[in-house]
Amino acid sequence: MNYKYYCSEFAGLRNTWLKEVSRTFYPSIKALPADLHIYVGHSYLICRLLDTLEDAYDITVEKKKEALHQAILCIKNSGNYSVENDVFSDIAATSDIKPFEKIILGNAFKVFECIETFPDIVRSDIRDWTTEMADGMKKYAFGSDNQKVQLETIDELEEYTYYVAGTVGELLSRLFTLDHFKVPDDKSEVMFANGVAFGKALQYVNIIKDSREDFTEGRCFIPADLLKKHRITLNEFFQNEKKDEIKAVYSELLEKAEDHLHSAIKYIEAVPVRLWRIRLFCIWPVALAYATLNGIKRDLDEFINTNDTYKISRKEVKKILLKGYAAAFSNWYFRKLLR
Repeated sequence: MNYKYYCSEFAGLRNTWLKEVSRTFYPSIKALPADLHIYVGHSYLICRLLDTLEDAYDITVEKKKEALHQAILCIKNSGNYSVENDVFSDIAATSDIKPFEKIILGNAFKVFECIETFPDIVRSDIRDWTTEMADGMKKYAFGSDNQKVQLETIDELEEYTYYVAGTVGELLSRLFTLDHFKVPDDKSEVMFANGVAFGKALQYVNIIKDSREDFTEGRCFIPADLLKKHRITLNEFFQNEKKDEIKAVYSELLEKAEDHLHSAIKYIEAVPVRLWRIRLFCIWPVALAYATLNGIKRDLDEFINTNDTYKISRKEVKKILLKGYAAAFSNWYFRKLLR
């Protein structure tokens, strides 16, 4: 197969799908330099495909693990899988997932095959870290035969967030320090030291802001040992009676998220300002995560009283996106944006 021709035809579809499956990250991906736009955009599509499999609540654990295993084989070598045994299209046709997620799963082979067009080092990095992600997702798989999922310990939460997001931080660090970007050794060392925390920070904020909605959908990432520590059961946590205990649990999670966000700040400040497009890609989601975290802390009582996901206002989002441009050229402005 002529992969380069095939995937140049696929490029337009990729951008359309990225815009549909992540309206939050799409502007950040668009801001990247041309080659990174392709590498990061395609990596995100693979991660979203894996995430779609992980989130599918109406398939069995066995089928989910089979699909993730087959995805690993395809990522390592797209020739490893036969179209006759297409578990991805099968899940797309039968599972209750969003329309564009169905499209991505139905075109999984195209997504995997286009990895072949990338330079060797990029191909190797994408394969290493997306297969690490998929392996972790297999470990924490839930399904129609095991719906009520709750992590047991804080250590499990740390491990889970590593697999689903820390791996992304590792992959981005490698793509952002490719030779032609000429990132100094001392700066790249800081990035590699904080890459996992960069990814985890965003995942922690998502877990907190979506916690009440997740519970109504049959899963919970708030560890059982944390609830036990504050003498509250899982069901009580999502009711409104034991306010002090609920706040104590959220306070610990918010503190963990803030610790990871502090590492994400170090990560961004290490990226040279001449690579302002890469900085902007990182600044937008981190600044939005900070605003979300601060909003939850400010409106914690209201958040506890509802079962909805927490969202900052569109006005605040626009303000952060606009001010992010100045922050991309100055660490001082970046700190000011977060304040």
